[in-house]
Amino acid sequence: MELMMEETEGVYTFYHAVGKEVEVFEQVYQNKLPILLKGPTGTGKSRFVEFMANKLGIKINYD
Repeated sequence: MELMMEETEGVYTFYHAVGKEVEVFEQVYQNKLPILLKGPTGTGKSRFVEFMANKLGIKINYD
């Protein structure tokens, strides 16, 4: 388990990895594959996506 922090343009995002989800997501992104995140409400799916977007330099549009 690892607590990670990313900073982009003065915005910090935190995520507590519990497995190899960060490495898997990076590989999925690099290979332009779709991914489905599934889990109960409050398990960190949105936080994970925000963290990975920040880590990969992708801006999320909330409109």
